[in-house]
Amino acid sequence: MKIGIQFTKNVEKYAKILQDIQSEIQTDQVLEFIHITDEESLHQHLPKLDVLACYRMSPESFTHISTSLHWIHFGAAGIEHSLFPELLKSDIAITNARGIHAGPVSEFVLGTILYFAKRFQDFQQFKTDQQWKQWDIAKRMVQLSGKTAGIIGYGRIGKAVAKRLTAMGMNIIALQRNLENKNILSPKQLNELLTQSDFVVITCPLTPETRGWIDDFALSQMKSTAYLINVSRGAIVNEEALIESLKSGGIAGAALDVFSTEPLSENSPFFELDNVLLSPHVSGNFPEYQHDVAIQFGQNLNRYLHHQLLINLIDKKLGY
Repeated sequence: MKIGIQFTKNVEKYAKILQDIQSEIQTDQVLEFIHITDEESLHQHLPKLDVLACYRMSPESFTHISTSLHWIHFGAAGIEHSLFPELLKSDIAITNARGIHAGPVSEFVLGTILYFAKRFQDFQQFKTDQQWKQWDIAKRMVQLSGKTAGIIGYGRIGKAVAKRLTAMGMNIIALQRNLENKNILSPKQLNELLTQSDFVVITCPLTPETRGWIDDFALSQMKSTAYLINVSRGAIVNEEALIESLKSGGIAGAALDVFSTEPLSENSPFFELDNVLLSPHVSGNFPEYQHDVAIQFGQNLNRYLHHQLLINLIDKKLGY
C-alpha cells in the first residue's frame, strides 16, 4: 500500500511526522510512505497512491489520480477550497482534522471575550498616556456571569467554547444544523440566538448555506451592546455590512480572526476601527499542530487498514 504524505517540505520535520504516524499503526501489511514535497512531486506520485494525506487538493492535481486512490485526509478543519465537483462526485473517501483545533480556538474565544468585557484596550491606552481613569474604565466593564453567549455551529469547537464560557458563569445558546437535543436551536432560529446574545461566536463551517449568513439584517437583530466573534471563515460574514454596523454603533464591537480575503488588505477599513480586535488567522494555530495532525492521521490510518469506519468522514452532500 502506497501512502503519500504532503504535510511538510522539510525532511527533518517529515521524519518526525512519519514517526508519529507509524506509532499509531498496528498491522502486518507492507506500507510504503512517500514524502510529497511539492506539486510536481504530487503529480508524479498520485497515479500510484492508495492514500494521500495533505492540506489541500486542486482540480488540476486531481486530474493525475488513478483508480487506486481510495482516501484523502486533509490536515485542516476547513477544507471548502478542496471540495471541488470532481472530488465530490468521486468514490474517494474524504476526512479532515476537525477536533484538533477545539482547545486552542476555544481558549482564543475566551480571550477575546475577556478583552472586551474587561476593557484590556483601555489598559494599553493607560500605559501609553498615563491618565488615571479608574472609574471611567470600571463603569464600562462587563461581568460575564449571567451574560449570554450565542454559538453558531455546535461541533467540537462550539462545544469546547461552551464548556469554557459555562465555567465563567455564562448562559449558552447554541445553533446546529443537526439537532442533538431540544436545547439546540436550528438554523431557522438564528434571529432568536442573535437577539438574546451578548456575545455571538461563529464556529460553523463555510458552506453554500452559511456564506454571507451574517448580513445586514442579521446584524440588525443583535443588541447594540453585543460583540461578534468570528473564528470560522470570513465569508460567513458580510464584511461591508459588519463595518457599517461597527461604525454606526449597531453592535459594540467584533473580534475577527478570519476574513473573506486573506491576507487582509492593508487598506481594509477594519484597521481604522477602535472597536475591533484583529488577528491574522491564528486562533487554531499552536506549536504542536503538526504532531497532533500526524497522530490523528495515524489513528485513522490504523482504522483504514483494519476496515473500520474512518473518523471525521466528510459528508459530500453537506460539505463538512
